[in-house]
Amino acid sequence: MKNMKKTTYIWAITLVIAGLIITSATSIPAAQDASGTSSVSVKKPNLEKQTLEMAATGEVELQHKAMTTDLYGAFELEGDQLHPGFGRSGAYMSAAFYDEDLDSIIWTGSDDDGATFLDGVYWDLGGDYPSIKTWDNSPRFFGTFVTDYFDLNGGATYLFECTDPMGTETYAITYWDWSGYGWYDMMDADIACDNSENIWEWGISSYVISTTYGDGYTDGPTIIYSDEEDEGSGWISWYYYDGCAHTDVDIDPVTHMGYVVYDWEDTTAGVWKLLVRKIDFATIETGYDEMFEITGTGNLNRPAIAAYDDQVIILAETDENGNKDIVCLYTDTGDMTALQTSFVADSSDDEVFPDVRHAEDDTYACTFVSDGVLYQSISEDGGATWSDPEEIDECVEEYKTADITDFAAQAMYELDNGADVDIWRVDPLYEILTPILEITSITGGIGVTATVKNKATATAPATGVELGLTVTGGILGLINKNVFDTVASLAIDGEATISSGLIFGLGAVEIVATVTCAEGSSDEETADGTQIIIFTNVN
Repeated sequence: MKNMKKTTYIWAITLVIAGLIITSATSIPAAQDASGTSSVSVKKPNLEKQTLEMAATGEVELQHKAMTTDLYGAFELEGDQLHPGFGRSGAYMSAAFYDEDLDSIIWTGSDDDGATFLDGVYWDLGGDYPSIKTWDNSPRFFGTFVTDYFDLNGGATYLFECTDPMGTETYAITYWDWSGYGWYDMMDADIACDNSENIWEWGISSYVISTTYGDGYTDGPTIIYSDEEDEGSGWISWYYYDGCAHTDVDIDPVTHMGYVVYDWEDTTAGVWKLLVRKIDFATIETGYDEMFEITGTGNLNRPAIAAYDDQVIILAETDENGNKDIVCLYTDTGDMTALQTSFVADSSDDEVFPDVRHAEDDTYACTFVSDGVLYQSISEDGGATWSDPEEIDECVEEYKTADITDFAAQAMYELDNGADVDIWRVDPLYEILTPILEITSITGGIGVTATVKNKATATAPATGVELGLTVTGGILGLINKNVFDTVASLAIDGEATISSGLIFGLGAVEIVATVTCAEGSSDEETADGTQIIIFTNVN
C-alpha cells in the first residue's frame, strides 16, 4: 500500500476534499463451484402503484467555510470518510462521501479523470449514503442521499445537481418536503439518470422510507421523479410493502426503462426476497409500471442492479449454500419473469456487499467484499458467466463500502489506515480508454486562434472532434464572428487549432472557444479582448 501526502483545501458549504490512489493485487477466493447456478421464482402481485404530487421544491443555500487538510490521492481527512458516491463522464467526475467529523456529506469534482479533485463543499444538512450519476454523458451530474432523521423527521428527499464539477457555483441542492404528508425515517437511497425527456427530468430516485399517508407502510419501496410538465414539481410513488432494507436503481439508456430493486422481508414466508419495479421512464406518470416479487433458493439481500439494451443484471447476497455468496440474476429481454441465474462468487468464505455497473456492450463489472478485501469480477456475456474474482485492496467490510462509477471505469472504496477510515480510488476497474480535451490557449493578431490539445494523460485518441470559436462585441455590437470546424481524430498529446480569420471593427470583444468529441470529453474557455480595425488584442 502506498501512503504519500499532498496538501489540499476544503470549503464548507460548509467544505472539504480529496485526492486518490490506485492499488491492485491478484487474489481469488477459493470457489466451491464456479459454474454453480441458483434458481428463482417470480410473482407479479395484484397491487397498484400509488402516487402523490408535491407542488414545488425548496432550495438549500450553499455556504462556504475555508478548511485545510493533508491528503494524497484519497479523501483522507481527520476522522472517518465513509460511503462514497461516484459519477463519471469522460474525464469529468463528481464524487461525494460522508465525513464523520463534519456529520455531513462532502461534494467534489475532477476534470482530469480523477488525477486530482477539487476542494470539496458541503451543506450543513447531515445525511449519509450519497449516490451520484451522470445525466447525459456531459459534466452534468445529479445525486441524492439518505436524509438525516432530525431533518424533517427524515421525510424530505434531496436532489443534488451540478453542471460543472469544477465550478462549485453550479452546485445546488433542492428538496421536496414530504414530512407534512406523513413520510419519515428514510433508511436507504439511490439515483439513476436519463436525459431522454425534459431538461429538468433527471431520472428516478429510489428510497426505503416510511409513511402514515394512505394505508401507510414501514420501510417501504418508494421512488420520486420530476413532473413531466411542471419544472420543480415532483411526484412520490410507491407500492404498499413493509420491511424493505436496501435499494438500487438503474435506467436502461437504450430503452429508457427504469428498474428499481429492493430487498424485502416477507414475514409470512419467513424469507428475504427481492422486489423489482419496472417502469417506463418516457411515460413515467401514466405508462407501464409493474412490481415483481423474486424468491430465491435462500435469503436474498443487499441487491445491486444495472441495465443496458434490455439486459438486466441483478446481484444479491444469497445464503442458499449455508454462507453468503453473490448470485447474479440476469435476462437479455427485459422480462422479469424470465430471469436466469449464475454465481459471481461461490466460495466457502462469505462474499457480501455487491455493486455492479454496465461497462459497454455485453460487459458488466462488479465489486464485492470477502474477509475484509474488496474484489472485482467482469462479465462479458450479460451476466451468464463471471471472471475469477481479483483482489483490489483491503477495505472496510460494511454496506456501501464501495461504489463503481458510471461505465464501470473506476471505483472508490473505504480503507482503514489504522488511525481512521479514508476513501481511496482504484483505476481502472474496467478499462475504458478516454480522451481528455482542453483548450490550451486563445491568442490574437490578425484574427483569433484557439489551440486545443488531447492531454498527455489521456488514454485514447479523441474522435469526431468539434471545435467552435465566437468573437462578439465591438462598438454597437457590430462584431459577430462564428467559426466551426471538425477534426476526425486527435491523438494523445496531439493539438489542433481553429482560427476566426480576418475580423474588422473597433471596441471590446468577448471570445468563446469550445471543443467536444464523440467520447464525451469537452472544454470551454472565454477571454476578453479589444478589436483595433483588423488586429485583435487578447487580454
